[in-house]
Amino acid sequence: MSPSRHQHREPHLPRPQRARASREVSVAVGVFVVVLLSLQIFLLTVGLDALLAHDAGLAWITAGFSVLLAAGAAAFYRYLR
Repeated sequence: MSPSRHQHREPHLPRPQRARASREVSVAVGVFVVVLLSLQIFLLTVGLDALLAHDAGLAWITAGFSVLLAAGAAAFYRYLR
């Protein structure tokens, strides 16, 4: 009795496209996080400059945007988990 062709099939290996897609998503999330951190540093710089220039209005506005950005980043992190 000869063995059938179906018994000698190799197990399915993961496709390279799947690993590549996962890596591309990781890179995209990393770039997004770097942009968020850059914006946070920019807001901190503008806020401190406004505080040293005795411009309380601009300092409070940048502080508010900074808090909103931090809350958005935390929500995004929670969404990804």
